[in-house]
Amino acid sequence: MAQSKPSNVSKNPKRSRRRVDSASLLTFPGVVLVLVGELAVRVSPSWFPWLAPFGLTYGLGWMLLAAGVIWRVVSFRWIRAAFPLLVLVATWPSFMLVFSLGLGTTPMPEDQTQAWGVLSFNVRRLDEYNWLKGDQTRRDLATWLSSRQEEVWCLQEFPKNGKSVLQESGFAWSSSGRKVLGWPNGSGPAMATTFPVKSWTTWMFPDEAGRGRVLEADLETPSGTVRVFNVHLQSLYFSHADYAAVEDGPSREEGLRLLGLVTKASEARAAQAKELKKRMDDSPYPVVLAGDFNDTPMSYAVRQLRQGRVRDAFDAATLGLGGTHIGTVPGLRIDGVLVDTTFVVHKQETHGVILSDHHPVTAWVGSGVDLD
Repeated sequence: MAQSKPSNVSKNPKRSRRRVDSASLLTFPGVVLVLVGELAVRVSPSWFPWLAPFGLTYGLGWMLLAAGVIWRVVSFRWIRAAFPLLVLVATWPSFMLVFSLGLGTTPMPEDQTQAWGVLSFNVRRLDEYNWLKGDQTRRDLATWLSSRQEEVWCLQEFPKNGKSVLQESGFAWSSSGRKVLGWPNGSGPAMATTFPVKSWTTWMFPDEAGRGRVLEADLETPSGTVRVFNVHLQSLYFSHADYAAVEDGPSREEGLRLLGLVTKASEARAAQAKELKKRMDDSPYPVVLAGDFNDTPMSYAVRQLRQGRVRDAFDAATLGLGGTHIGTVPGLRIDGVLVDTTFVVHKQETHGVILSDHHPVTAWVGSGVDLD
């Protein structure tokens, strides 16, 4: 009986080249999250609501992708690094809305009176329900505010009796020289300023746009008359049980319900951003928009606001993510200051104090052109 010939498909002593390298565990999900995130910021949630949550994961996706590219480069897999590197380069401007290198600050003018500050802070009803330390939180907040030099404070979730509450906690309104413009009932946006107030009003969005609140005021600043919008856009309205489900891992039913709340709120904020942009465009004065947007910079709503006459003061932020929400998902920047493009932003900073479930944000601005 003739011997069978050895099979031509013998094992190669050399290791076969792997079609998928280890870095793919980073680059593949990174590319998906980044590209879908770029779609989420451009496509209205009223058209494709399921895209909206991907704005929340944009920063994570970009950093996963960057780590995968670095891994491939140091492993000399340069060809495989080419496409994800191209994605990183193309989306760099978007990532700069999520993470600051701290290089965009502009020196303060020699005449310090030409630069003025805007503070935005969701004070969470001054810890009325003792979420933190109650009276101690209010005393600490009064002390912290007493040290602030910003001429304009845009406060959200400020109770109607907030002025007296802070005074009882040690804040001296008389010596601060600040006039308080408050929400007429319950809690809402309020403004405390040392600038002369020409006029001011409060308003809510149309019913179909959800529950958002705005206080706008025309202030006499060193940059001329400026219309300042203090906003609190649509919240998620998560209950304690909802937040617990997020932390513990929701069931399928809970996950679908939470996703529904997220997408519904995103649709409302998109409608609110449209109305707010129109009001800003109609302003005869330069505008500043500050507040709790309840959305990240990589969201459809906030991008629509930036498409108008304002830019994000985060361009001049200090190094880091600048996260403002203190919650289950760290690093989310949902509060901020958007400044008229005719202004210079000298510096923007996120304060690390924990006096609410939000960190306060300050932007120092000045005239970029002669307003006369």
